Amino acid sequence: MVESRRNKKYKRKTRRRDCSKQFRGTTVTNLDEKFRGMNFFRKYGAGISEIAICKILKKNPHPNIVKVYRNTDSYIDIELLTPIIAEKDYDKNTLISEAVLAKNHLQSLGIMYIDWKPDNIGIDADGKYKLFDFDLSGITTSDGKKWEVHPAPYSWSYRQAIANGLKTPKEIDDFAFEINFINIVF
Repeated sequence: MVESRRNKKYKRKTRRRDCSKQFRGTTVTNLDEKFRGMNFFRKYGAGISEIAICKILKKNPHPNIVKVYRNTDSYIDIELLTPIIAEKDYDKNTLISEAVLAKNHLQSLGIMYIDWKPDNIGIDADGKYKLFDFDLSGITTSDGKKWEVHPAPYSWSYRQAIANGLKTPKEIDDFAFEINFINIVF
């Protein structure tokens, strides 16, 4: 049977969708590479805070936070997730409870996420919700009262928390979770 151009085109798209991805600047493209036989997501241009956070997370994994595979000065390789914004019927109650678990874990490590919103949650191959994208996050001192690595000051959530009189990193992170995550999801 002779394949039509349309069938060839369809097969090509299907094959490309099931591959690793890379993010450079503003573009996501396919990547013909695997990590231990699995597809993954490579992010180029991560900032100082995101690189530091990924180093911490690689040593301290959590079931509701994306797995960090490799962390270099040029790029970060993480587990490939399907963003929930692509899904219409996600379980909002499960999403919230798993996000709370991720938040508690991050805060116990001195990581304040700040950029809480459904856009930064993905679904892994087993259907588990996982947090990703740490570019607007910060790291606190060991007592959790001051910033060791400041989060991005241009973040809307951060500016709103400061405008509302919140000062400590945990207060700022909890506020961001409330206004950008729970209020948007429900």
